[in-house]
Amino acid sequence: MFAPSLPNPSSLAPLLPWISPLFLIPLLCLFFIRSSSSKRETQGAATNNGPPVPGPPKQLPVLGNLLQLGSRPHRYFLAVAREYGTVVQVQLGRVRMVVVTSPEAAKEVLRTNDLQCCSRPNSPGARTLSYNFLDVAFGPYSDYWRDMRKLLVLELLSTRRVQSFAYARAAEVDRLVGSLSAAAAAGSLSTPVDLSEKLYALSDGIIGTVAFGKTYMSDSFDRSSFQGMMDETLRVLGSFTFEDFFPSSTLARCADFATGAAARRRRVFRKIDAFFDAVIDKHLEPERLAAGVQEDLVDALVKLWKDPDGPLALSRDNIKGILMDTFAGGIDTCAVTTIWIMSELMRNPRVMRKAQAEVRAVVRNNNDNNSRVNEEGVQRLKYLKMIVKENFRLHPPGTLLIPRETMQSCEIAGYSVDAGTRIHVNVWAMGRDPAIWDRPEEFCPERFEDSQVDFRGLHFELLPFGSGRRACPAVAMGVANVELVLANLLYCFDWELPDGVKEGDIDMEETGQLVFRKKVALLLVPVKRQ
Repeated sequence: MFAPSLPNPSSLAPLLPWISPLFLIPLLCLFFIRSSSSKRETQGAATNNGPPVPGPPKQLPVLGNLLQLGSRPHRYFLAVAREYGTVVQVQLGRVRMVVVTSPEAAKEVLRTNDLQCCSRPNSPGARTLSYNFLDVAFGPYSDYWRDMRKLLVLELLSTRRVQSFAYARAAEVDRLVGSLSAAAAAGSLSTPVDLSEKLYALSDGIIGTVAFGKTYMSDSFDRSSFQGMMDETLRVLGSFTFEDFFPSSTLARCADFATGAAARRRRVFRKIDAFFDAVIDKHLEPERLAAGVQEDLVDALVKLWKDPDGPLALSRDNIKGILMDTFAGGIDTCAVTTIWIMSELMRNPRVMRKAQAEVRAVVRNNNDNNSRVNEEGVQRLKYLKMIVKENFRLHPPGTLLIPRETMQSCEIAGYSVDAGTRIHVNVWAMGRDPAIWDRPEEFCPERFEDSQVDFRGLHFELLPFGSGRRACPAVAMGVANVELVLANLLYCFDWELPDGVKEGDIDMEETGQLVFRKKVALLLVPVKRQ
């Protein structure tokens, strides 16, 4: 099992990719921030009876443990947990962060103290790009947030709504299978396809069609321009700045200005805002739905906006905030999950053969003469669903759940946690804990064969989508996308590794920020099944 050693405290390794590139002047400014530190820098007197949360000592003045995190903080926090326990506290600049790595502690955060721990940090990147927190993913807990989440779940992410978008999933799967079939006909073991690239394009197509309708895939829609804007947007959302770790500091804002981080936020926001405005204007045309166009997400939101008796008074910015969540949370998650699954299947031929036998038997036994697996067929694929579950255990898209922030002091695992503390749940570490899972490093879907454990937030040893008030509301749509795509990849093709590549050669290193993806693209050879 992976057992990282604690980083050398004296090492001045580059700051984690969360932070914008550092230059000499803002770095010097950072060290002067200490003179204007607020009370949040100190631990403060505990307001509960429990002892303070243990953790590594602060290694540097002002910065605390910030330079220790590295590019994969989930691994650093696992190393800290092994030395100090499953509930630890680190000091990141002026920010206190508590990280939990056990199901029991996660349950206390996400259920027992859900109300006390369900707000979000005031991150400048998320604040700007969510229209001052008019979204659901990054907005702080409030009456407005509760109403918006309820609207999102009931009106936009209900079972009925997810089923209504089946046409988008089917169309993109057809497009993917056609592209792979052409590659299979023309290629050989020496000319593999970049499956990672194709799965990102498929995920983008599904989410884009759900949000903007069939025009998203037409020649009239400038997808390349939009995709470029979304790439920039995701980098801003995943890149933390001085103000993230030194909130309410004038010098931190000056440092962000000096590094260009603040200007970059504004530039990206202006571009994506103008694009969303143009899309909404197009959906406001009165003849649009009268022409029999399939209703998409923007249509549904515009209808609610224009309904004076609707459940919530929406504005144009509300719609744009929800669209930001849809793309930021949807495209990467679906693509990354499918790429990890296909990587694990190629490394485990036994699992691959068993999965292919199941999906092909289901189609054959139901006299389905179609060349694709449909959504009804997917529901009968029990082993495939175990594969998806096992992947979420080993490769959760977000290795650390989006941080919560405590609104009130509370106790977690007997320790006192003050108000204003950020809390991370290290779901990556829990998925690889030998105290929870037998042979945790092995990809073994059979472990779920007689298990009731699921990933929808009721079992705290498996939490890829979180739990409680802040659980991801789009689980059903995301899982439907992954399962349909995976079933058709297994049904329509046999898969080979390129010439000279063995199963053990597949690189499984991860990289990322908000979502951790496979670092090296997955190159495979599709063989069309006759």
